[in-house]
Parts: sequence; structure tokens; C-alpha cells
Amino acid sequence: MQSKYTYPFTAILDQEDLKLCLVLNLVDPSIGGVLATGDKGTAKTTMVRGLSQLMGDDFPFVNLPIGATEDRVLGSINLEALINQKTTMVDKGLLAQAHQGFLYIDEVNLLNDYLMDVLLDASATGGYHLERESISQWMDSRFCLVGTMNPEEGALRPQLLDRFGLSVHITTPKEIKIRTKIAMQRLNFDSDPEAFYQKFEKEERTIKTQVLLAKERLHKVTISETIQEQCAELTIANQVEGMRADILLLKTARAYAAYYNKEQVTAEMVTVIAPFVLQHRAKEYTPPSNQDQEQSSDPENQEPKEETAPQNGQSNTTYQLPKTVRQGLKFTASKATKKQEIPLDTLQKLYQVSYPAQRQPEISVLQSVKNYLSTNKFRTIYKQATKKAVARIVFLVDTSASMAIEQQMGYIKGIIEKTITSCPMQKVQYAIVGLQDTTAKVFQEFTTSTPQILSVNYQLKTGGKTNLGAAFFKVYEVLRSMNMQTVQLFVFTDGKINTGTENPFQYAVTTYKKYLAKIPKATIVDTENGFVRLGKAQQLAKQLRLGYSTISDF
Repeated sequence: MQSKYTYPFTAILDQEDLKLCLVLNLVDPSIGGVLATGDKGTAKTTMVRGLSQLMGDDFPFVNLPIGATEDRVLGSINLEALINQKTTMVDKGLLAQAHQGFLYIDEVNLLNDYLMDVLLDASATGGYHLERESISQWMDSRFCLVGTMNPEEGALRPQLLDRFGLSVHITTPKEIKIRTKIAMQRLNFDSDPEAFYQKFEKEERTIKTQVLLAKERLHKVTISETIQEQCAELTIANQVEGMRADILLLKTARAYAAYYNKEQVTAEMVTVIAPFVLQHRAKEYTPPSNQDQEQSSDPENQEPKEETAPQNGQSNTTYQLPKTVRQGLKFTASKATKKQEIPLDTLQKLYQVSYPAQRQPEISVLQSVKNYLSTNKFRTIYKQATKKAVARIVFLVDTSASMAIEQQMGYIKGIIEKTITSCPMQKVQYAIVGLQDTTAKVFQEFTTSTPQILSVNYQLKTGGKTNLGAAFFKVYEVLRSMNMQTVQLFVFTDGKINTGTENPFQYAVTTYKKYLAKIPKATIVDTENGFVRLGKAQQLAKQLRLGYSTISDF
């Protein structure tokens, strides 16, 4: 028989940051929720369920499965009332049930795009319109969004990421004593859940009382002008877009003060909560304690490698040309001065892809019931399949040292910029993946912000080796939870793949075939330019059976 108790919130060890963030959202639900990322098996889900138990039955706490249907999430017509009472009634969906409470999504990064869009709309407006056959009804849905995810299973869309008020990264405990205590406590709970819960019942009641009192005194907490300026300085220093971070810093610090029964917010409080607000919004957030160290190793803060001469045969200058040669080498492309955009010739097909890719026909409840009442025979009537998709373009840019000719890289950036500005972001989303040192990096997730992606494109620098296999896998990580039938991929490379495994070229081929073969439209853009051409990019295109163009075609 299953126990009525879940693992107590206060019994969880070594995860104080996440526990604090969850509690602060209870104090002030307008903070907007928590995203917990990190290692598998670190009690993320257990902690959230324990919080529901702590607050009791009067607190809405709704679990949204990633495989939930549209009717389950938004609401549907009550068939029993429609058939027996001949009246139209609406069964509330999960979003409406979560009103004034928490909406919990485990593995939120695997949620399909349609449900993500619904969540974004509801969190922004405080509700949504339920459109079902003859019904059009507004449903209130103001909730704190609590999500857990493992980054290894795929990234989260930037639009949804920003909707989480706070974020916490969780790691596995390293101390032996803590690990053994966690394991033994779990064994004790599984053996006798009720007895185990009773040991922590007093602590559970204390936390709940502290939260309820904090809610009462929340608006009595004062925030000085000095604290307001401190928060503004933090957001500016971390290059955070918009004003949401400024507001959340103040709200979270105020909730922190209320929870600990303080009358005003202090600078120390802001320092404590700042990482939770900023680390998932800042482009490259690092804690102040090791900021200098990170800055020195961050490639964004280093001088472009193409401007320095090779030194002592270092690996990141494998294809670096001598300065005297580079100065005399002129980049010649037939249309170099025009920098034409890439022809996105299959956009219309991408827009019309049925979403999701394997969506089953949806039953038209009202039409099916009407047909049954009129004929006394039940026949399932399906809605006409809808077509809703967003075209997505990925630019994979070979930024290795073999691309170190400044005019060449500048020309590639120009092509990308012209493409982006020629196709409005309302119709197309763009992402940029590039190489970094001996591996690869996602420089920009899919975004609808034209200034953001143009800025990332402009800041691309060359240097390091060419690990195209790693870059292909990074593209896969970006696309993992998406419908690949809506994607076009453009790979700018000279094909000189020189790291990854003992056979880096074959590693790239194998990686692409394993992870990206479902992309319907992919093109290798050969950027090779020089006195001697090796034709590696063309060879890659042939082996992968991809489209092939040279950079001079644009």
C-alpha cells in the first residue's frame, strides 16, 4: 500500500540554495518560480513534492507531465454533462488548476514547443482563452512555474528560460559523511514513511509558519535608494537585457528580508540572492569571487587570434598564415561587396510542417457527440489537422584558426547578417553554433531578438582547432526537443577537420549521420580560400549527401 507521505522537505540535505529559492517564491509568488538544473539523482523532484506536502492541501500544486495533451493542459468539454444534461460545461485544465499556486514541470526542457508557447502566454498575461468548439472562455492562470531539468538532455528555449524568476544549479554532494547520511535517511523513509515524517513534522510546521508570517510582513520591508542602485549596477555589469532582472532582484531581496523577519533589505541580502536572478539571464555570469580568473580564460575577452603570429607551434594556430602572407593575400569573391543573403528556399515548407511531427488526429468532441445524439450511433469525428510551425535556421560557423583571414570571416558575418535582416524574426528563429579551442559552443540559442543574434554574430572570433564532430553534436543539443522537420542548417567551413578523435574527419561524418540525419535541408558552404585548395568541404558534403555551395556563390 502506498504511503500518504512524501519525503519531507526539511529532511533534504545539502541543497540549501534550491530550498531557499522555493521558499522565497512561497513568500512572494510574483517572483515567478524556480528552474533547477543539474546532475541526475540530486533530489530536485523530491524537494518540490516535499514542498507541496509542507504547505498542505489548501495550496494549489499542479504537476504538468511533458506528455500531457492539449485538452489536459488547457481544458475540455465535460462529455457527461453534454450527453446526459444537454448542457455545455468546461473541465478546467492544468493551467487553470494551478491558479494562485505552483505549476511543476519535471524535465521542462523536453516539453514540446506548443505547450511552451502556451506557458509563455499564460505567464505573461495571467491567463488564457480556452477555445473549444462553440466555447470561448477566459481562464485565470497566475502561477509560479517550477521546473527541473538535466542540461545534458537538451537546452531550454531562451523565452521560457527568462520566465523563471530564479534559477539554481545543483551538483552531487562530494563529502562522504553527507552522502552516507542522505542514503541512510532514504532507506529509513522507505522502510517506515510515517515514522520518518513524524521526526521532521515540527520542522515542517515551523517553515510553514515562517512563510505565512513573511507573507504578511512582505510589503512592510523597506528598500533604500542605495540598495536600488546596487541592483541596477549588478544588472548593468552582467549585461542583462530588459528590466525584469532589476525588478526581480528587488522582489527576491525583499522576500528574503521578510522570511528572516528583517525590516529592511541590506547589501548582504542582495549579494546572497543575486546569483539566483542573474545566472540564467546574464550572457556570461560568474560569481564575483572567481570573476577575474574566468575573465582571463574567457575567449570573448581575448584578442582575436588571427591578429597574433604563431608562437612555438601552439595547437590553436595550426592553420595560421604568416603575417606577411596575410597582408598580401586579397580575398576575392565575385559578389564580395554585396554580401548577399542565403536563399532560404524552403521556408514555406517549414511553416507548413504539422506540429508536432507525429501528432495524432485530434477528436472533435462536440461534433462527435452531436452526431451521436442525432443518429444514435457513435462515430468518431476528427478535427482537421492544424499546421503550425516556426522555421528555424542554424548557422554552424567554423571559427577555427584555419579561418583566420580577417576578410574571409568578415564576409561570412556579412552573409549571416544580411540573411537575418532580410527575413523577419517573427517568421524565422536563428541560432549560431561555433568552434571553441578544441571543442564547440552554442553561441546563441534560438532567438527572436534580432539585435541579440546580430551582436553575437559580430563578436565571433577565430582560433583553435577544428572539431566539427563536436559542433554537430552541439547542433543536436540545440535541436534535441524540437521538430527537426522545421530546421535548415548551414555549415560554413573549409573542411579542414583536425581534432576530435584519431580520425576527426570520419568522426564528424559519423556524428552527423547519427544525430542530424533527419534535418531535411542542410548545406555545406565551402569557405576554403587560398593558393592551394584541398576540397575537404566538398568531400564532406558528398559523404553526408548534403547541399554544397562555395562562399563565392553568395
